[in-house]
Amino acid sequence: MKKFLIYSVVIMGAIIIGLIITISMLDLNQYKPKLAQAVKSASGYDLKIDGDIKVSFSPVGLSLEGVKLSVPNKKEFVNFQKFGVALEIMPLLKNEVKVKYIVLSDLNLNIIKDKNGKFNFEARSDQGSTEKKAQSTEAKKTQNDKEVKIPLVNVNEIKIQNANIKYFDQLTNSKASLKNININVNDINFDSTKTGLSAIALNADVSIDKLNYNLYNINNINLKLGLRNAVANLKSMKYTIFNSNATGSAKLDMRSKLAKVNFSQIIPNLKLENFSKEILQKDLLKGIANLKTEISFKGLDERNAKKTLNGYLLLDGRDVGLQGFDIDKIVKNYENLKSGDLKKAGFSFLNSALEGKSKGEDPLKSLKGGTTAIKHLHVKIDIKNGIAKFSDVALSSLKNRVAIKGGVNLANEKLLGVKVAVLDKKGCAKFSQTISGTITNPKVNSMISSSKTDKISVEQVEQVVGMISSFFGKNKKKEKPKKVQNKCTKPFYNGAVK
Repeated sequence: MKKFLIYSVVIMGAIIIGLIITISMLDLNQYKPKLAQAVKSASGYDLKIDGDIKVSFSPVGLSLEGVKLSVPNKKEFVNFQKFGVALEIMPLLKNEVKVKYIVLSDLNLNIIKDKNGKFNFEARSDQGSTEKKAQSTEAKKTQNDKEVKIPLVNVNEIKIQNANIKYFDQLTNSKASLKNININVNDINFDSTKTGLSAIALNADVSIDKLNYNLYNINNINLKLGLRNAVANLKSMKYTIFNSNATGSAKLDMRSKLAKVNFSQIIPNLKLENFSKEILQKDLLKGIANLKTEISFKGLDERNAKKTLNGYLLLDGRDVGLQGFDIDKIVKNYENLKSGDLKKAGFSFLNSALEGKSKGEDPLKSLKGGTTAIKHLHVKIDIKNGIAKFSDVALSSLKNRVAIKGGVNLANEKLLGVKVAVLDKKGCAKFSQTISGTITNPKVNSMISSSKTDKISVEQVEQVVGMISSFFGKNKKKEKPKKVQNKCTKPFYNGAVK
């Protein structure tokens, strides 16, 4: 009996060694054409494998190198350097497939959406016979029953290493990219009674070196992801934005045709210098502020997101610096001009403004320059169905308070009833300025040419000032200035800035 067992072990060992030697001698690259044909039949994509197909025995697995996928007659939309699968041996003896891990390295995904809304990875799949498409309901039911009873594959872990993704929307000219993505997926479960993403449950640790969307950049992203019933929860998000540390969370609900997104973030020490350079494209602000955002929208494209956007943005900062403008000086000049005291206002200011206007230049050019020490900056914007309302937007300098009312249609970037006012102690508007147009092309009152006199009319002064208009660019729209009544029955502003 003992000898029998020894002989059995020796024979089994010899068989296993023989199988290993036989398999290792096989040239699996000869199966590339068959594999490519199988992929084409199933998806319509062209598969190209530039590297080798290899078998490993510790662990038992298979690897592919230099893989490319493309729509026929087009450039590949995805390629990766290496794809590897490691299997558990014992389940194979029970006719089960259990995957230890799947590794995908150096993936590059390039997604393009054309002007007709079609993606570059969309392929026409007219493969398969008419007979297969015309399967009877009974046959489909039988097949589904079999699939429920026999799960094909169990996967323990998926590793994605050094992946890069690029996206370009030709219709909106929007660009996005993610660099050096590393994902470790575990706790993977498949529910054979469900279909699509609802059948998958998993947890993942994700790190991304850099995310870029148009002009905006987010760096050093780390988060934990959980997927259940086609709902992805992104928890413990930590990242750097505007060179400031931020935390947040997000939820992506993919159960309906248009995905629903919820996002919240807190940046406790936002560096305003970096914020103004990226968002406003100007070196306008200095200092530190606190930022809190909570938004939700439907759809993963920019157009739907803007139309369905809801939520709020809250920015609050103390001892902030405003570069390029001296608000107190601008207001003082206006008050002196309005009173007719050109001596106090300064002849050089008036002459340069009139001269600039006659040359077609910005008449407020002479008002630019200097800095403003802002004691308190407060921005509260509420968003409903793509309309952003300036609920509480104001600042206080050493001598003045300035507030803004109105809003913006985010879908077309049109300014809605925007009005800027310098306030008195009661919050009433001492003088104000309306602004129309769009975010990128705002229009405010422009100055009317005047003869050189020692006194200037109130109407002309109203045109000269456009006090805060210089924040928004050159003045283009001519409109009749509105006089501010001396009596204030209702304050223009009654918010957080005192």
